Amino acid sequence: MNGELRRRIWALAWPAILANISSTLVNLVDMIMVGQLGSLAIASVGLGGQFSWFMMPVMFAVSTGTLALVARFVGAKDFEMAERVLEQGIYLAFLTSIPVLFLGLVWGDDALRIMGASQDVINLGYSYIRIFFLFYPINFMGFAAYSALRGAGDTKTPMMLGILTNATNVILNYLLIFGKFGFPRMEVRGAALASGISITIAFMVGLVLFLRGHLVLKLKLNLLFDVDIIKRILKIGIPATIERALFSFYNFIYISIVTRFGTIALAAHQVGLRVESMAYMPAFGFNVATSALVGQSLGAKKPEEAEKVVYESLKMVSLFMGIMAVVLIAFPKYLVMPFITRSDPNYAEVLHLAAIYLLIVGISEVPLGWIFVLGGALRGAGDTKSPMYVTAVSKLLFRILPAYIFGFGISLWIIHIKGMGVIAAWLAMSLETFTSAAMFWWLFKRGKWKSIKV
Repeated sequence: MNGELRRRIWALAWPAILANISSTLVNLVDMIMVGQLGSLAIASVGLGGQFSWFMMPVMFAVSTGTLALVARFVGAKDFEMAERVLEQGIYLAFLTSIPVLFLGLVWGDDALRIMGASQDVINLGYSYIRIFFLFYPINFMGFAAYSALRGAGDTKTPMMLGILTNATNVILNYLLIFGKFGFPRMEVRGAALASGISITIAFMVGLVLFLRGHLVLKLKLNLLFDVDIIKRILKIGIPATIERALFSFYNFIYISIVTRFGTIALAAHQVGLRVESMAYMPAFGFNVATSALVGQSLGAKKPEEAEKVVYESLKMVSLFMGIMAVVLIAFPKYLVMPFITRSDPNYAEVLHLAAIYLLIVGISEVPLGWIFVLGGALRGAGDTKSPMYVTAVSKLLFRILPAYIFGFGISLWIIHIKGMGVIAAWLAMSLETFTSAAMFWWLFKRGKWKSIKV
């Protein structure tokens, strides 16, 4: 039984892992290409991308509700209702993307200023934001549609569309950042435009597949709103929105703290973050698999099977994340070298700090995997309130406050060593990972998620 269950989990997890590895590799290539423009460009694109990521809570809310409902209906063998959820999820994603688009266009530079960036970083970062945010409606709709497919047990199609996005992005990055083969040299703005165009191309391909009935779910564009389904999506999605909004808000504060340690610290943080993002790709795959299988098991009235899914996913993610932890801890400098140009006058300092970042986060990779799996299980069951509570408490008490108190306290009053402030902030981030994992485990063991009504 366990062997068969592991195969089911892996069948859903590996395409999601591969898709995200592909996406992360492209982000790394982006950073390598942008890195050739210098540390200022790295900091600007990194901070601009960070602000874009802060806008994800709304998209996450729609996708979470869509995935959970589709998984329940597929588990109950009601594919007609699953397809209606897909359609309504796309409409809702489009509507919610519009205010986000205007927010980025109008207040993007103010956001970077609030985050403590220098004027040079603000100018470059805002030029990135103004272009990338134009593509947010397509990005939102694609995210909702791909989440519906994952809820239905199809993780291969999102993988293929993700690879198409990423391959296109790499080519366009080369052409538009550096101005090759007759294309204009747009540098930072070229990176943003390349991302937007590649997202659009993949979405259009996916839309054709949906409309022609080539996928597990068929899309019927009736252009009518189903208020009942939208309410059910939002019932699950609104707590997820609050959770991700809190998550983004706390990360906004956290990155603002890091930014105040200087451009070198910020560049090191962005480089380290990009490298680490490769390490937690397995965790994301198991998050997707667990969410889908837990939702389908509960839809089929099999809560015991849902619980077994979680236990097996935890075993598997611990193995994968343990391997990633060893790599991060054993080879930190070699992992960050490709992202920093040797001609940069700050090369040695950025390299040193980025390597320390990887050493610190390496110790918390396994509990990070548990957060992904347990959080995915709760959300797949439709319990989005519990993750909201964990985020509200853990990030404030165990990341933000320690990062501020020890980051500025150690660097200014206790140990006068260059870089100690941001290192203390990174230690706080690792501490928060352990506490969040413990909270999620306690919520899972309580078992209330098995009786959630969606």
